[in-house]
Amino acid sequence: MKTTNKIALLLVALVGISISSCKKDQFVELNTDPLKLDVITPEQQFMNSIANMNADRFEWYYDNFRAIMPWMQMTTPLNGNSVTFISDAANLRNVRYGTFYPRVGGNLADMEQLIKKLPADEQAKRVYQTEIARIVKAYYAFYVSDVTGSIPYTEANMVRYGGTETPKYDTQQALFDLLDAQLKNSVTVLSTPQSVGQTSLGTNDLFYQGAVDKWIKVANSTRLRMAMRLMKRDAAKMKTKVLEILAAPGGLINSAADSWVFKANATYADGGDWSAANLRAPKQVVDFMYTNSDPRIRFFYQENLFSQENFDAAKAQNKIPANAVFDTRRFYGVPSSPDVSSSPAFANFFNNITISVVSNTGQNVNQTMDSLSLLQPRLFAAGENGGTGINMFPLITYADVCFMRAELAARTVTTESAEDWYNKGVAASISFYDDLANKAKIVDRGGNLSYVPLTATEISNYMAKADIKYDAAKGLDQIIGQAYLDFFKQPNEAWAIYKRTGMPNSTTVLKLEKIIASGTEQVIPRRASLPFPAPTNLNYQNIVDAYKLMQADPDFGQGPSDITGRVWWDKK
Repeated sequence: MKTTNKIALLLVALVGISISSCKKDQFVELNTDPLKLDVITPEQQFMNSIANMNADRFEWYYDNFRAIMPWMQMTTPLNGNSVTFISDAANLRNVRYGTFYPRVGGNLADMEQLIKKLPADEQAKRVYQTEIARIVKAYYAFYVSDVTGSIPYTEANMVRYGGTETPKYDTQQALFDLLDAQLKNSVTVLSTPQSVGQTSLGTNDLFYQGAVDKWIKVANSTRLRMAMRLMKRDAAKMKTKVLEILAAPGGLINSAADSWVFKANATYADGGDWSAANLRAPKQVVDFMYTNSDPRIRFFYQENLFSQENFDAAKAQNKIPANAVFDTRRFYGVPSSPDVSSSPAFANFFNNITISVVSNTGQNVNQTMDSLSLLQPRLFAAGENGGTGINMFPLITYADVCFMRAELAARTVTTESAEDWYNKGVAASISFYDDLANKAKIVDRGGNLSYVPLTATEISNYMAKADIKYDAAKGLDQIIGQAYLDFFKQPNEAWAIYKRTGMPNSTTVLKLEKIIASGTEQVIPRRASLPFPAPTNLNYQNIVDAYKLMQADPDFGQGPSDITGRVWWDKK
């Protein structure tokens, strides 16, 4: 089949901003064959880049489900964490690095080169396209560097166009300045009327269909997220940048409609590697949410398998003590600490009870009573077990921005109202997950649709709770705790806010556990393990030089593989 025909079929398959997984293979084929670049438009290559930003199932399987989320007490395996789950650095493979080179950064470099090959009048119509591409590229480079430190950027992804095969590494410190300047310039250009009408990215922009005002807000919001990483490294510089960003043209993401969220149909996240099935809910978070009647609890987790009918049957079959009392609570989680989850006091939760019940056809069948909750699998893979919902991958949401502004106000970096932005953030987060759960078509443990719409009363009741109602004396603590909950679908940001603030922890309003394994408190990892290159690697010397430079910082740790070491922004 000719490439042009493949592209036509691909575009026809797109509905709104949804994209099917079967088309990802076509994206890959188009990108990996350099001879086909001449028949791809800049707009199509932009779509290619966006599709690859969230397309790697291994990032969710290894980096999120089996590393960051357990570390951050966001989930556990079925029987709790093993005693080595913290130290197993191999779980975090830093898949994002391989995604950027070349599937995001490389494709966006191709896009710019494709524009440069066009006639001058056509180039003039794509000034805005170039800047939008640079916003995406800057964001993803920041995302890669966030857990890696120094990365190739200024010289990367250009070998096809006469660039070097051995790109130097930019330090994270230099990269932060470079990316901030790049985003700032993109905002300036996108805010400036051009002498000729601009060609829209249209449906090739799977986020905003080419809406320039939305991309300006994304750029400013990305700058704000980056600036806040500087809090411990250079508080004065952070404040200067924050105040500049708040006054920038076009403003920040300021509504749910502005939120930067990738949406794709059910089959996009096909395959077991995307699956959150059989991952348990975390005890401390579940307890906090249940105690405070957080509406998100039914969106995040599935209810356990207890019912009054099955409970009574278990009693009749002598599977549980005769004096046992039915517990109407349907959400329980597993302790994150290996010593606690393996203790005799908690062991009964793992002893799932099998009882005999009469089915609808009158036959006796075995049924399991399980007292623990699981993560809602369709929130992470809407196509799980034949689901037909929509997958949503948040990058920066309105709630995220609200919590950033609330925190900055609570720290008196700005003169805004911390309480106002906190309240907006909580409401926005709850509403976002209500929408996500609805679109994902969440189900109960039996596979039945279980979405129950959010009500305004639920939000107001939640925000009236003592631990939730804003209190300036503990306001920063409350803001961080709610931001942490909001990052349920953004594990990297939950990890980042913990590294940046030390919260939540065992003494905060939202109390997490101290992680104890074999009697020893564990140290939470701070970055990815960096592989040492083979001497045959073409870029061996640049990699080694970059590692040596990073290791000159005493906070970097014992060596490239030390996951308890820190990248530049994560200062002690």
